[in-house]
Amino acid sequence: MRISFPRQHFSIDPGHEFVADALDERIADELGVYFRSKEHGIYLNACALAPGGHPLTTDGLFALLREQGWASAPFDEWSDTSDLVSIVGGTFETVGMGGEVVLEIFVTDGRSVANLAGPGKRELIAAVTPAARRLASTLRFE
Repeated sequence: MRISFPRQHFSIDPGHEFVADALDERIADELGVYFRSKEHGIYLNACALAPGGHPLTTDGLFALLREQGWASAPFDEWSDTSDLVSIVGGTFETVGMGGEVVLEIFVTDGRSVANLAGPGKRELIAAVTPAARRLASTLRFE
């Protein structure tokens, strides 16, 4: 079931793998929307972003991914492309987060960009990444 987030300017279909967290509309307008993996319990925040001067292409998204400022460069970069969106993602080491890593995903349709991101234990992030990629592929800008 596709859910529209007008203030974030996108809709997304969490399917059977994720559930949208109920947030106060004012918080969702500012911070985005949280999706929880039903299987792994990992939360991903989804929000619209300014492109930050990068071209809205796969290469531009990789540049955006690599400048995220976590404790490491992404150690498992990947990309997916469809007729509607281009997606890049990667996982980063962190400092001061109890050994957790962070999954970052960027999505563009060539006009807009959105980010899905969330922390977790390395093995849980590795396990949730395929479902997160599927979730990102359902994002449509409005």
